[in-house]
Amino acid sequence: MAVDYWVIDETGRLADPGHTAGLPGMAATTSPYSVRIETPSCGNCSELEETFKAGLGDAVAAAHDRGCRLLALGLRPDLLDAERHPTDQPPPGATAGTRICFEPDPAMAVDCYNVLLALDSAFVLLNTTSHGAAACGRPAWTRRSRTVAPYRSGGTASAEPAPAAEPQPVDLLGSGSRIEWTSLDPATPTLLVDLIADIKTVLTQAAGCRLTVDSFGTGFRSDKLGLPSVEWRSIYAEEAITKGLSSLLVRALLDRFGIETGWYRTATPPPVGPKSAAAIRAVCRRRATQLEADLGVRQPD
Repeated sequence: MAVDYWVIDETGRLADPGHTAGLPGMAATTSPYSVRIETPSCGNCSELEETFKAGLGDAVAAAHDRGCRLLALGLRPDLLDAERHPTDQPPPGATAGTRICFEPDPAMAVDCYNVLLALDSAFVLLNTTSHGAAACGRPAWTRRSRTVAPYRSGGTASAEPAPAAEPQPVDLLGSGSRIEWTSLDPATPTLLVDLIADIKTVLTQAAGCRLTVDSFGTGFRSDKLGLPSVEWRSIYAEEAITKGLSSLLVRALLDRFGIETGWYRTATPPPVGPKSAAAIRAVCRRRATQLEADLGVRQPD
């Protein structure tokens, strides 16, 4: 797993890159304002949580030593300034995010890939910026392609790179033995690991089922798992982008797959929309405190 977090100063503004150079994970990102926390392959979610929290804790401590903090937010915070003139062209490193790698049994790789495609909208459970961020131009350059990738069939999962102009949320890596699932949002360790645990439960249960494509997706029924059609997946993706977790359609789909969306609605902080510069800085400070609290780290004096 790899997760990018913004680095902010004590006022809630993006930290000066000259002051934060050399922070753990800084060299791994494309932005001078973020760090990337990466973990090796882990055998279970408990190991993943322990490893991830250790790496994130080290980065938070190093940032504190420089009068800085880490922030879990999908869109670069200065781009949420309501007074900023929106642009269709992304500045360098405009978004953070999460990449999760699954390494299924090769015989199950195609089914795993298809189930993850069906669950693309599950990342709405981690959504950090509201659809109101459209005022900042976000959808023009951070939303996923409207061209939804088709399901795969057959016994091979050989990787076929997607067109560069149409990035997809699920990718087969190398020979197809690894599958990468991508989100436009980072989150606290608790939310991330809980989501991964839920998805692993779905994949484990799906391994004993026959997969079918049933229009809007009927979820688990006896020995069958009904996946939504490509057309309905496009509808769910649009709903997730424009309405977030308030979408009844998206919540109903995830509930049918056994994911308790009610818990995430309670545990996930409200998405952030365009605000005044002062309000954005205040939100950033609160979100940094929430991340530190999740780690059990005392915020800097």
